Amino acid sequence: MVPTTTPFPTTTPVPTTTPVPVPVECQNAINLTGSWRLEHQGKGLKPISGEYNCDVNDMMVGVFPCFRFSQDGCNKFLDRCVPKFSCGAHNGMWTNSAMPTEIGISVDIKIHVVGNDGRCMVHSEDALAMKCSTDPNDFVYKYGSKSATHCDLGFCG
Repeated sequence: MVPTTTPFPTTTPVPTTTPVPVPVECQNAINLTGSWRLEHQGKGLKPISGEYNCDVNDMMVGVFPCFRFSQDGCNKFLDRCVPKFSCGAHNGMWTNSAMPTEIGISVDIKIHVVGNDGRCMVHSEDALAMKCSTDPNDFVYKYGSKSATHCDLGFCG
């Protein structure tokens, strides 16, 4: 009896990829959308009923929710210092920390506060950043400082 052989398939199998699930922090984050977050010239805009924005207070009232910049509010934390009275706040907040590169992994970052005297880092606050997708600017942040006792700090986008 002559053995029979089965030929190899002539088609190449298509590799399958499993989509990376979107982290729950990214799904539940609040969106910061105000276009005034992009004002980086120190023009003193008062966007909230004629008052300066107070992200620090909003984050504490909201039990430190995760947030992201979106729509007209830009797409990520500003990575450079701004003058006082920028971003719709008395004192703007920015970061030069390295952002995470893997989806769903959070890293500690420092958010710097622009001082009344114009210094770029009068003090820094602790926060977390998490990458949400393959989009290079898709991050959520979690502000975790309980040290702020005044309401003049706003996040710059």
